[in-house]
Amino acid sequence: MALNSTCRYRFTLLPTPFVSYAEAAKQCPGSKLTTLPNLGLVGNIEPGPGAGQTSPAGQGSWSQLRANVDSLNEQSGSAASYKIMLIVRHGLGVHNVVMGEVGSSEWKNHWSKMDGDGSRTWFDAELVDEGKAQAADLGARFATGVKQDGFPVPDTIYTSPLARCLETAKLVFKDVVEGRGREFRPVVKELLRERLTDHTCDRRRPRTWIGENYPEYEIDPSLDESDTLWREGVTESNEDHVAREQTLLQDVFQADSGTIVALVTHSYTVSAILEAVGADHFRVAESAMVALLVRAERVWEETLGREERPVVEM
Repeated sequence: MALNSTCRYRFTLLPTPFVSYAEAAKQCPGSKLTTLPNLGLVGNIEPGPGAGQTSPAGQGSWSQLRANVDSLNEQSGSAASYKIMLIVRHGLGVHNVVMGEVGSSEWKNHWSKMDGDGSRTWFDAELVDEGKAQAADLGARFATGVKQDGFPVPDTIYTSPLARCLETAKLVFKDVVEGRGREFRPVVKELLRERLTDHTCDRRRPRTWIGENYPEYEIDPSLDESDTLWREGVTESNEDHVAREQTLLQDVFQADSGTIVALVTHSYTVSAILEAVGADHFRVAESAMVALLVRAERVWEETLGREERPVVEM
């Protein structure tokens, strides 16, 4: 895949340590993947020559996986790097509730263009009480997994700037991060927002509002005060969305030395990330977490947008 001709990395999903999420999703309500036992980890990868081979099937060890990924990063040098990504879809939002009430067609053709209905507001849609409970439940489940099964606590948490993701990030990760004596400081990334449409639920609030309501968050310098990306009557193509997520992944791999990162985002953005790393498509339920192991291989700058030089296999 080469949707983003300026991206200096080729991203690849290493699926071997995990169950097939696409197959697992088929067994979930509405064919939307829910958070799996042990976050779907059933095996491991072997560092060194033959990297990517699985260990015997069964309950995978998170501590061993992290150790092996750290070893792969040491061995790869500047040619490639590996990260375990914990991807979280936000909890149930008011826009999700309204669409369920009026139906998809009526929502898309009418109500999605409105800021609200007089009793509820869904401009930059916030979580409803059920969505907050979903996120809190995921946070409790994740904290239990950290204590009992060695779930990895993210080195960095990245979140969409939309309100429902800002709140989900806090409810899922704040307690477990601070419980380990670390500062809870998610990074707000414009690139992680939902696919751009003219739905008002996806038009974000000003940068100032984010800073005032989530003062502990670090706001990316590229995020403007007002929403300059949302435009009435304009929809971002899938190709442009995937290219945007390639840029997001490049930013993360270039600037973040951590092995474990969390991305709190949206349904269509999860799909775009999956496409950017060459994964099979599957949908994710509200407030669900999925773990991915992603390899980023550097592409020679002089070949950007043209045929790439072969990369030595790890």
